[in-house]
Amino acid sequence: MPLRRPDYIEQGVYHVYNRGVARLPIFLHADDYNDFRDILTYLLKGIPSKKDAILPVPKDKPYLPVTYKADPLSNGLFRSSVDLIAYCLMPNHFHLLFQVKKVEVKVEKPAGRIASFQALPELVRRLCITYGHKFNSRYRRTGAVYQGRFRVKPVPNDSNLLQVARYIHLNPVVAGLVKKPEQWPNSDYHDYVLSGRIASFQITNSNLLLSYFRTKRVGYREFVEAPINEIESEILGKYFTDQNEKLEGSHPSM
Repeated sequence: MPLRRPDYIEQGVYHVYNRGVARLPIFLHADDYNDFRDILTYLLKGIPSKKDAILPVPKDKPYLPVTYKADPLSNGLFRSSVDLIAYCLMPNHFHLLFQVKKVEVKVEKPAGRIASFQALPELVRRLCITYGHKFNSRYRRTGAVYQGRFRVKPVPNDSNLLQVARYIHLNPVVAGLVKKPEQWPNSDYHDYVLSGRIASFQITNSNLLLSYFRTKRVGYREFVEAPINEIESEILGKYFTDQNEKLEGSHPSM
């Protein structure tokens, strides 16, 4: 059965996820995780040209990956249309939580032609294609990187939003990769809970999730790391009605 794409609405929240073909890893090295984040930064925030950079450019890394040159109009293209709320990159899959600010994006093409497309699916399409090209090039491989098209699931209410964010940030703990979620370097959980942290790139907008907690970062940490009760488990279980949607088995209560 083909996947049904959701109807996108302004201020709507959507959980985007996919895994490697045949459940194979899509991140083999720290550079792979960094590439994926760099591409997200490029699309969501924009990266200045080398001559316009405020911070020094690292000598051991080109400022703009070669693949970006094939798509220069994507630099910061989704800055005003999509916010990233939370993410976690796992060895063979990824989770991204987005809020849509504008449903459509318009781009001026050569000769003055205007192209219009839905912001969120186009953002993820460009992200996956660009990363897939870099992954295949780095490891001298050909063929599919992902197991089919990425999945998009709307997050319908506040209860679901908080539970899905917690599910995303606890993924490395549930998988047995770390004992505490902030120990996993390939998510934004540490940016949420470590007060005063300055990231080299800040691609997550934390305002929405933290607005639910009076004590902000402290409150969110307590929520994520507290035992999941029966009601919360039921909420998350109903959200993931299709067992295949959970990618790697159970949610944290199981």
